[in-house]
Amino acid sequence: MRPVYDGMAMNRLIVPLLTVLLSACAVTSLRPGASEAEVMGAMGRPALEFEGPEGSRQLAYPTGPFGEQTYMAHIGRDGRLQRLEQVLDDSRINEIRQGMSADEVLRLIGPPYQRVRFGNLAQTAWDYRFRDTWGYLSILSVMVDDAGRVASRITRRIEPRDRTF
Repeated sequence: MRPVYDGMAMNRLIVPLLTVLLSACAVTSLRPGASEAEVMGAMGRPALEFEGPEGSRQLAYPTGPFGEQTYMAHIGRDGRLQRLEQVLDDSRINEIRQGMSADEVLRLIGPPYQRVRFGNLAQTAWDYRFRDTWGYLSILSVMVDDAGRVASRITRRIEPRDRTF
């Protein structure tokens, strides 16, 4: 009996794998001192840009399948990469507090992969997929109110592993 080729199943496996490999190559090729043009050449246009002190800039790059990683490229006022860091991790997430501004959250962990509006609460859930310290695919929901502040609800849950692909 010949095996049946399921093209859709293969695509569900191959596309995320290629995305991870390509983004990992781009990230590992960048070193402090690289020009902003080299950063954008390797990683593309950032999802968000933030102005920093004295002309520095912070560029947000959500990557990986389903946005499980977000890299922040810190560009000095000289236009050179100071550091590149993966910010969707437990330590950064634990810094999120009630009352923080939406801008502070974006600067800390980048843009969410989805936003869900809850009109009855006058809040929007910002959802982030990430790998927790133990390697589990997890979902973080940060509730942002209409005033642009983190509300009292910040939840985390582990996603079943088989839902990744």
